[in-house]
Amino acid sequence: MNATTGGTSRLTYGLATVPAPLATRQPAHIDIVVSNSGTEAVLCKQILVEIPTGDLAQDLVPASLHVVPTVEPSDQWTTDQIESGVVLTMPQDETAAFTPGVEPVTIRPVTGESVSLSTHGLLLRLRDFKANDLAGTALLRVRETVSVDNGRTWKTNQVVLPLAKYPAVEALTADVVGDLVLREADVNGNPGSAPVTLLGSGQKAVLTWSAPTDAVCDVYYDGRHAGPLSGQDKWQLVVSDLTRDTHFHVQVTLRRAGDSITHHLSTAVAVAEPTFPRLTVTKITAGGRKNGHAHRLLTVDGAMEVEQESHLYGILYGGAGTLTVGDALVVKENLTIDKDMNVTGAVEASGDITTDAQFLDPEGTPLRGKPA
Repeated sequence: MNATTGGTSRLTYGLATVPAPLATRQPAHIDIVVSNSGTEAVLCKQILVEIPTGDLAQDLVPASLHVVPTVEPSDQWTTDQIESGVVLTMPQDETAAFTPGVEPVTIRPVTGESVSLSTHGLLLRLRDFKANDLAGTALLRVRETVSVDNGRTWKTNQVVLPLAKYPAVEALTADVVGDLVLREADVNGNPGSAPVTLLGSGQKAVLTWSAPTDAVCDVYYDGRHAGPLSGQDKWQLVVSDLTRDTHFHVQVTLRRAGDSITHHLSTAVAVAEPTFPRLTVTKITAGGRKNGHAHRLLTVDGAMEVEQESHLYGILYGGAGTLTVGDALVVKENLTIDKDMNVTGAVEASGDITTDAQFLDPEGTPLRGKPA
């Protein structure tokens, strides 16, 4: 983040935080990078950073907290917190030259004595502090004492760097916790480089995500629970035996300053030719090949068992035009037979059997009259 809000500076300031963004009541680091992005050479005597302290939303750190500043290159600059919330950074050689380009130059002040080129830039790091309790935007005020005329005149400029603090849960962004991806696994179970959205039935894959090394992670998928997982530099979990489209849910838990922070990640993968042990549907629409009547066919490979009623609204065909019933056939209403009826066993009736057809004995000889 580069900022020149609320003032004009000769040097350019960049701001970065760990974590990004900052979380309230959580440990943090701030890096302020300084360089010269202009077209004129700049001499610098000192850089003063004011950190808003207190318990308000516009403050950054509690008033009683001492910030530990460091600077790089440390052999050319010194830095210290001279009072609560005030960090003073000074060059070792009294002045430091910030050149406009990448070529080193020598700046000669009015005294005629040469001033060595100190650095092209510096990194001021504020470490090991904890943001206060309230979400808001704190304004870091940077005052630079610089010269653009070889040290003949000096001027103090101010630049304001806004710094946002978020509630702890919202501050866990994708660069800290996130990037949940399922990848194909190689023969050794290592994740591939490309994400996968479709797996073959039973194909092995690796679930990967980002989280701090001190996190505790629980993974839920397909009725399974893996975890709690902890102490991993690279967070990953090998998954196999997926037989249907699967949703993955990862719960990431962190402990920060005595508080528990929880973040939830999710992703999903489709499985080709899925298997469903139990399936409840409202409607099935056939989408297979067409039969001779141009109707779409619904194909079931293997036996089909219906535990309750089965209602067929249409014609029921048996194989090769024959319908075979392996057990008793119960007809609640009239049974009409347009052609011959072949019976290999006895015919029993609780009432009359009426037919216009001829009865035959087992040898095929016609019988006279109706059976008694």
